[in-house]
Amino acid sequence: MTDPFRLHTDPRSHKLDARFFKRTYTLAKPYWVRKGAWGSWTVLIILLIMAGVFSALGAYFSFLTRDQTNALVARRVQDFWYYLMLGTAFMAVRFLSGMLQTYLSKRLHLHWRQWLTTELVDRYLDRRTYYEIAGDRVIDNPDQRIAAEVEPFCSVITGIPFYLITMVSDISVQAGILMSVSKPLFAAVAVFAAVKTVAVLWLYKPTIKQHFDITVAEADLRYGILHVRDHAETIAFYRGEPVERGQIVRRLRAAIRSQWIMSVYAIRLTLMTDVLGMGWHLIPLVFLTPLYFSHQIEYGVIAQATAAAGAVLSSFSVVMTFIPVMSRAVPNVVRLAEIHEKFEELGRAHESTAGTPRISFALGKTIELDKVSLQTPGGEQQLVSDLSLKVGVQEHLVIVGQTGVGKSSLLRAMAGLWTRGEGRITMPSPDEALFLPQRPYMILSDLRSQLLYPRHRDDLNDADLQAILERVSLGDLAEKHGGFAAEKDWGRVLSLGEQQRIGFARALVAQPRFVFLDEATSAVDVETERLLYGLLARSTATFVSVGHRPTLLDYHVKALRLMPEGKWEIMPARRAQVAEREETTPDGEGAERGAA
Repeated sequence: MTDPFRLHTDPRSHKLDARFFKRTYTLAKPYWVRKGAWGSWTVLIILLIMAGVFSALGAYFSFLTRDQTNALVARRVQDFWYYLMLGTAFMAVRFLSGMLQTYLSKRLHLHWRQWLTTELVDRYLDRRTYYEIAGDRVIDNPDQRIAAEVEPFCSVITGIPFYLITMVSDISVQAGILMSVSKPLFAAVAVFAAVKTVAVLWLYKPTIKQHFDITVAEADLRYGILHVRDHAETIAFYRGEPVERGQIVRRLRAAIRSQWIMSVYAIRLTLMTDVLGMGWHLIPLVFLTPLYFSHQIEYGVIAQATAAAGAVLSSFSVVMTFIPVMSRAVPNVVRLAEIHEKFEELGRAHESTAGTPRISFALGKTIELDKVSLQTPGGEQQLVSDLSLKVGVQEHLVIVGQTGVGKSSLLRAMAGLWTRGEGRITMPSPDEALFLPQRPYMILSDLRSQLLYPRHRDDLNDADLQAILERVSLGDLAEKHGGFAAEKDWGRVLSLGEQQRIGFARALVAQPRFVFLDEATSAVDVETERLLYGLLARSTATFVSVGHRPTLLDYHVKALRLMPEGKWEIMPARRAQVAEREETTPDGEGAERGAA
């Protein structure tokens, strides 16, 4: 049975193939070719040099191990303690150098993470890409991808050069030592490493999909819990706790199932690698013991050769370490690559609209719709057909009609969110317009910033903001919540009616020339609605409203009535209330109609 909470993933995403490495390169390249990348390259080069030096020092340590062991066997006390102290000093220097290497590596990793996360956030917010992604629902959990997948990606990719440098350096240095002791031993180690590497490649292949399943399942579980948080009040009204518990538990079971599959397979992996490891311990003894008994080598050479063989085996078998690391990185790379590719796709769509009719936009001093035909983003429904309309200064317009005819959709088109269709829309610049939705967006900041959103003004002090709050009947808000510097989850602390009044306060702060209101007074009483619209009227702003309340008609000059099948008509606002109660409106003075 298909899990309804899991998105279908391209099976090619579960492989370490050319597509995976191409995606990795595409994600990694911008950081290393950006302006000012020389600092990161400097740190990387220092780290790579340190890795090479450590390999060379490893060879010296193998000779030190040989001499110390020989001194111990020959009972040369003075030499033994000398080599012991020298080895201890060597290990201390190695430890301190390793700490420095870890520090630099972590700094590089964190800087890359900060840069890449910022880059993804910028592209996520650019040209309302977040809105497009939320609309088509192709990319699941974009927040989780940006917040949680960047760190492991940077960590793994930063480590790749060290794997390669360490492998090449160790093989070059330790292989020379091993071959000088016993060429047959070197050959045996190389063959064993090759066999073990092939075995590990085969064993770890299924873990790529397992890690991917775990990542997606954990993201789904997180989303299910966040969904309850984001809709807490609605769920409480419905008494929907049992249903929400059910969906969370289903997601939890999927996550546990993925973890369990991985855990069982990990036991098998451990068993197989341990069996292969047992064979390794016998190889040095088989080849070196006869040489020692025939007096061809000293006892210390056995210790040296064993250490060198271990280093060579580790170098030859770098893939054995690299494959598990890369298999865990596959989900991170794929999920980041998918959202990056979505950014690229949307960018191309913005640059070219060939094949799909789009509404054109222009800047002007007034609002003008010229033969606009609006469709839903997927083209499933025609909302408005051949609409021509002009809203001049103080020609307040109210858009009315039955539920589902496209009133809010027309506002989305004016805002540039929905563009599928034909015709031309002329709008004031974004700095001169403000949109007030039914549920205002409450930012994560203090009360002062809440009122100044979305455009900051430095010329208003707390007394000015307090005066504005009093004008929208929120005079006690600042005092009740600890002042304008108070930071709270305002979307939960304030009622919808208070939030809507905050929206009008923002309009008074921003002083736009045009205000667009989508059911922006639905949660306040009629008297408060009259107060709020009176404030807008006295502010000299021209406003366009969407709503169902008959009282809205009192505050507007004309009305646009939308009807099914893309039909529409424009009339004086005083006549719209009658027209709403009638299926058709008699022809009369001031009425203008359009039809699909």
